[in-house]
Amino acid sequence: MKKHTLAAAMAAVFTCSGGASAGTIDDELAAIKARLKQLEQHVHAQNEVIREKDRQIEALVSNPQIREQREGGGGWFQRVEISGVLEVEAGYNDPDSGGSSSDISLATAELGIAAQINDWVAGEITLLYEEDDTDLEVDVATITIADPDGPWFVSAGQQYVPFGTYETNLVSDPLTLEIGETRETAIVGGIESGGFVGGLYVFNGDLARRGEDQIDAFGAFAGFSHEGENHGFAVNLGYISDIGDADGLQDTIQDNINIAVVDYDDHVAGVTLDAKVTTGPFTFIAEYTTAVDSFQANELAFNAAGAQPSAFNIEAGYSFTLVGRDATVAVAYQETDEAVALGLPEKRVAVALSVDVMENTALSFEWAHDDDYSAADGGTGASGGDTVTAQLAVEF
Repeated sequence: MKKHTLAAAMAAVFTCSGGASAGTIDDELAAIKARLKQLEQHVHAQNEVIREKDRQIEALVSNPQIREQREGGGGWFQRVEISGVLEVEAGYNDPDSGGSSSDISLATAELGIAAQINDWVAGEITLLYEEDDTDLEVDVATITIADPDGPWFVSAGQQYVPFGTYETNLVSDPLTLEIGETRETAIVGGIESGGFVGGLYVFNGDLARRGEDQIDAFGAFAGFSHEGENHGFAVNLGYISDIGDADGLQDTIQDNINIAVVDYDDHVAGVTLDAKVTTGPFTFIAEYTTAVDSFQANELAFNAAGAQPSAFNIEAGYSFTLVGRDATVAVAYQETDEAVALGLPEKRVAVALSVDVMENTALSFEWAHDDDYSAADGGTGASGGDTVTAQLAVEF
């Protein structure tokens, strides 16, 4: 009886144990399946997020501006260039009559910002200050559109119109610049290809003819240049419909017609021709600027008649090494004609030496001798005065 009872009891225990284990395993398997299904759904959702991010990245990479930044290794600032010029001058002037004078001045403080907006469009702004001459102002502000794969360009804004180049190795500006340099808000269009450049420009001049206020001033320009291994040359021709709008003439003319209480009579055209030749260390510059007709006597006078102002500059330069530094010496002879009313000398001889004392830093010296117009031509008749100028200039 005890053996049967024990066996029955053990069988009952095993029977109960077996039933409980089977139920627990089924529950665990069901929980695992549910968990796996949840993980699969989560992984699927993550894959969708990854695919969406991949699509966004591809869209960004295909954007031209983003691609340009990636390839250039930077941002918009890589398309902007900032440059400047500072010139400090110490001068001594010894005229034939009157006492001598000397001064130290900030002759030039110029800051330029140029930006390549895209392949077609560029912008430029230049600020300029010249002590005792030009208050801080916007000197140049232009928008230029140019075909990156073609020769044509258009520039609109305040700029120096292409009438003369006025190149020099001197410290002072050439007398041709005093006659012809013209800054206007203009539209300039042209082509540039294979060393040739040419085009047209239009603007509304500051001198209004007979009270008119129209875009009726215009000009044309053409030039050709070539650069070889050890030589080069350039020649330029310019025409302007009214040289009276030149910076060195318009204030004098405007003052004269205000005093005479008359209207500006007519446009007086101007032409300019310049050439530059370099061969080895030598540079030769020649430039001529003139009005093609005479102004009215009450506009700009010479010998009680109307003046036809003109100027030329002939200059030779030689580059060499001075105590291990690049240096240039230059000599120039300049003349004006019928320009006494503009306060310009009749003749000028100048010699200059410039030495690059450090990188982008130059020390220059100039001696200039001026001869005034004769008393018969409205001048003083004096043989002129001597001016010595020392200039320290940096570019960045």
